[in-house]
Amino acid sequence: MPLDRQHPDVAVRTTRRRGVVFAHVRGEVDTANYDVVRAELLGCLDNGSTALVVDLADVEFFGSMGIAVLVEVREHVDRLGMGFAVAAGHRVVVNPMRVTQVERLLTLRPTLEDAIAAVERPREGGFSWWSP
Repeated sequence: MPLDRQHPDVAVRTTRRRGVVFAHVRGEVDTANYDVVRAELLGCLDNGSTALVVDLADVEFFGSMGIAVLVEVREHVDRLGMGFAVAAGHRVVVNPMRVTQVERLLTLRPTLEDAIAAVERPREGGFSWWSP
């Protein structure tokens, strides 16, 4: 059953398909509403899922709190042994991730199809924000 959590500036809709959780984020992700995105992404994680794909194609603003949320979610996903990828191909999302150098840590892919393919491949080791 799809979940839908909203704030006036952001909406997150999650669905599950064959063990993969898809989270579609629409609107603006900033300090005023990052908690909505965080709660939805962390709330959809469970041991029955094999991967999380976060689709940011419809995000119009992506601030530093959005990056912090994705890093936190990635750490939780990794602890659960799940796959993780982010789909975003536009500057609003990609540029902040490149500037902060977290794009590779978050498995950023330009399309939803590419992100799905990334979580279907076997992963090479775990993720830790603190590792070199």
